[in-house]
Amino acid sequence: MADTTLGDVDAGPVGLIADVPRPPAPPTPPGTSPWARRLRVAVPPLVMGALLFGAYAFFAARLPEHRQFLMPSVGEIWTQGLTDPEVVSDLRSGLMLTARIAFQGLAISIAAGGLLGILMFRFRWLERASYPYLVALQSVPILAITPLLIVAFGFGIWPKTMVCVIISFFPIPTTLLLGLRSVDRDMDDLFRLQGASWTTTLRKLALPHASPALFAGLRISAGLSVVGAIVGELFFQSGAEGLGQLIINYRTELQYEAMYAALVWSSALSISVYVLFSWLGNRLFSAWHESGEIRR
Repeated sequence: MADTTLGDVDAGPVGLIADVPRPPAPPTPPGTSPWARRLRVAVPPLVMGALLFGAYAFFAARLPEHRQFLMPSVGEIWTQGLTDPEVVSDLRSGLMLTARIAFQGLAISIAAGGLLGILMFRFRWLERASYPYLVALQSVPILAITPLLIVAFGFGIWPKTMVCVIISFFPIPTTLLLGLRSVDRDMDDLFRLQGASWTTTLRKLALPHASPALFAGLRISAGLSVVGAIVGELFFQSGAEGLGQLIINYRTELQYEAMYAALVWSSALSISVYVLFSWLGNRLFSAWHESGEIRR
């Protein structure tokens, strides 16, 4: 009798579980197919290109006939600028120099800005003393300090690099400081209770926590570094010709097709550097931080 009862009891839940209908599988979120992902990537640049093309055609049509040469047609820009062998060779050499200046200035900004952000996090008085000057550095017109840069660094590549540093420096210490200050208090208290030193807390807690915010600043500074490199070349027209100097030279020589081609190459360089840091940030943080790649 006992065996029968136990058998019935054992069989009961099994039968009940078997009779319960399984919940339906969760629906596949929209936009996760390969074609949908490709479409999400392709649509924004296509829309932006259409807007730029429309704006260019609109303003070109409004020019009087004797000034039409200032805005040549897209076909002329393609044949006499973007695909002309001589122009492409000059643009390739200029791209290499501008990229070198941009990455050189960005490396200096990352090293100096990262160190300053950590020091401001460690010493509150340093933050109060230096932050106003960081804001002032962003508002100083580059043209006003051009003579000082020439006196300090000469006429080579370094004045252009320092212009790049001035323009791209600000986002790095500010975003790093913001990330360091947003560390969870409970985690900080846990490190204190365990007797961890300040350097250990910085290395194992604060810096990993601040890395996504820092990469947000790096994405901004990466684009600004290219802008700074080109602006520096516009102000210091000496030495080898980068994209900025080529833009000025083509305009002076009335080669507007080549000038617009140089503008396209400059924009492509800035976008590429921004995309590179965005991709790197997603690769590093998408697996464990909400600031990584968002799946919709």
